[in-house]
Amino acid sequence: MGEFVDLIDKIGKYYKFTPSELKGFIITILILGFIVGFNDGRATTNIDWFWIKNLINSILIVTFTLLIRESAHKIAALSVGYRAEYKMWTFGLLIHHMAGHRLGFFRYGLDYFGTGLVSATGPIANMLMAVFLKALMYFNPLNQLLQKAILFNIVFAVYTILPIPPMDGSRMLFGSRMVYAFIFCSIIGGAIFLLIDIPVLLSVLGALVVGFLGWILYYVFWEKGLWGGPYPKW
Repeated sequence: MGEFVDLIDKIGKYYKFTPSELKGFIITILILGFIVGFNDGRATTNIDWFWIKNLINSILIVTFTLLIRESAHKIAALSVGYRAEYKMWTFGLLIHHMAGHRLGFFRYGLDYFGTGLVSATGPIANMLMAVFLKALMYFNPLNQLLQKAILFNIVFAVYTILPIPPMDGSRMLFGSRMVYAFIFCSIIGGAIFLLIDIPVLLSVLGALVVGFLGWILYYVFWEKGLWGGPYPKW
């Protein structure tokens, strides 16, 4: 209970976005919103009210997605004594050590494992949001805005889970290969299941099963050899 109260206090003090982050957010949102909303689904190149409405909806989806994602980063970072900062383009997510807030942890200061776990919360938050929006579609299955929001969250999660710097996936891979294998396979499996017409609960369970199987296969065919056994031939 004390740790939860402490986290709430940290969120109140350190959650806010800096002017530099807000500037990066606005630029990123406008660019991604334009890319997502450029094609309104009609066979016309005219800029009219329908195109503008589609663009506005796309900007709202991107804004909501990024806010959920970066909020997850910030809250997860604060829970382990770090401060997450959004940087556009080159650096992606920056994580800073907060002196005094890491006291009592096994490793004082930044470490690969903690950084990897904080980075993992971004793609996971996007997938959980896609799951929540998919559940809402049961009440309005023809809502195109929900469909686009689900697709964007899934694509964004899959894209950022790739082990390519400065994506979240690269930090997760350096933090823990085993954890990365499980989360990577779970997100890929969840993306596939959410895009096909099966119940949401089965999609979540299926994603976890795929993640567990991927984790086992990765350990047997690769990681096991890195811990003293024979190395893989490939």
